[in-house]
Amino acid sequence: MTPSRLKIHRTATAAGLLVVLSGCASLPPPTTEIAGADAAIKVASTPDSQHYAASELASAHNDLAAAQAAMAKQDYDRARMLVAAALADADLAHAKGRALAAQSAVVDKTEDNATLRRRLLEQEPLK
Repeated sequence: MTPSRLKIHRTATAAGLLVVLSGCASLPPPTTEIAGADAAIKVASTPDSQHYAASELASAHNDLAAAQAAMAKQDYDRARMLVAAALADADLAHAKGRALAAQSAVVDKTEDNATLRRRLLEQEPLK
């Protein structure tokens, strides 16, 4: 081999070795991710979410509990996956709770307006 090809070969071998070794290194436990999911669930736990998105909120709680159990077993990849699911469920519960509460408020106001309109039409015109 020529000196330049030898240098390229050594560099490529070293880079490949680094990739293999970094693949073997495990990631740290997802403690901050779990804390973030817990905070997101607390934010999502509004009365509207509890009323209109109870199943999504329950799913977020279940996913978080499963993530914590996976952490205890040092199954960090599964814990990360469950944390992501808990965050998604918490976000969905929060959004769904807000949307359905707003929709309910629109229905209530529409009914109030219809009632007022009927009352106004029933009154005799001013002379």
